[in-house]
Amino acid sequence: MVEFEFLDEALDINKTKLYHLSIQLSLDGFSFSILDITRKKYLALKSYPNIKNQDDFINIDWIQNILQTDDFLNQEYKSIASIFSHCGSTLVPEPLFKKENLRDYINFNLNIQDTDKILYHKIRRADAWCIYSVPGHLLKLMNDHFPFVKFFHQSMPFINNILQLRNTLKDNPTVYINLHAAFFDIAIIQGNLLKHYNCFPYKHVNDLMYFILHVFEQEKLAPETTQVILSGKVTRQSSFYENLRRYIKKMEFARRDSIYNYSYTFGKLPEHSYINLLNLYPCVL
Repeated sequence: MVEFEFLDEALDINKTKLYHLSIQLSLDGFSFSILDITRKKYLALKSYPNIKNQDDFINIDWIQNILQTDDFLNQEYKSIASIFSHCGSTLVPEPLFKKENLRDYINFNLNIQDTDKILYHKIRRADAWCIYSVPGHLLKLMNDHFPFVKFFHQSMPFINNILQLRNTLKDNPTVYINLHAAFFDIAIIQGNLLKHYNCFPYKHVNDLMYFILHVFEQEKLAPETTQVILSGKVTRQSSFYENLRRYIKKMEFARRDSIYNYSYTFGKLPEHSYINLLNLYPCVL
């Protein structure tokens, strides 16, 4: 079952060697986008909802079926990248990072299985390393299907993009919140620096409000004057937005990166949705 499929008429399945493929695996489902690198235009955005196992996106049979049956996922691309979207990661500043201590870093914050694989990448703009774990059988499935795929945690396109945008209000911090089905990322940028990043799981709106206001209190931010940029699974009609606006007075929704063009077919989706997926390609460069 396909949740949605937006395909531009310029998309040519016989020219995929000129395209970049971005994939996102999460509790929300399996999604992918296709970028025409030469024209800097996104030509496709497609999503499969997670209906096999609502508590865990690691359903190998479900993912394997998508990989085998979707025509666009059985082509050769100039480059391929995949995001694993979950809350299990940690950031280590560059001066403290040592490759031999990977498991110690991640065990300090997370409980991982013996079969999990630890991956790590440097977020250049943040001068820090993102360390995260992926189930070994999922990593193998993706590697077998896409031998040249590059893997990333969802915090990487999230942080990379907001640092690229840069805060024009040099002396004032800006809070960025990206909402997923069962967790959310929150970051604070001040000037050109990443001042704070964290990821919190949630089940109810009250959980969201508690963690967000706790970050505001911890970082001594004034809810009445601090700018908040929202993205992901949130709308003006959602209970989360309605509750948040009781405390936060300066809120707006994120916009897509203006460096790229986007098929007119994407207009059926809010511009602030699928931000990480559409911001993944710069992480590959």
